Amino acid sequence: MPSSITMSGVAGSVRWGYRTVADLRDWTLAHEAGARILTATVVRHDAFGVSQRPLTFTAPYDGGAWTWRVETLQMEGASLTAVLGPRG
Repeated sequence: MPSSITMSGVAGSVRWGYRTVADLRDWTLAHEAGARILTATVVRHDAFGVSQRPLTFTAPYDGGAWTWRVETLQMEGASLTAVLGPRG
């Protein structure tokens, strides 16, 4: 089993329930030592929406989407960093 796994994508989103509260591009998800760290560029966001909980990160792929629960989220300018929980 590898000690670290990295995924990346062109588009993704942060959702609060069914609402998209941030559109993301150029995201990277690194899974190291049990922690899942998401970094991305924010294209558009709703300041109120991203302050709500629970949030999820959704990464589309052909035929569906992967979804993770957002544990913590920080935005600075157009940069987003989040710690993700389990998928689902």
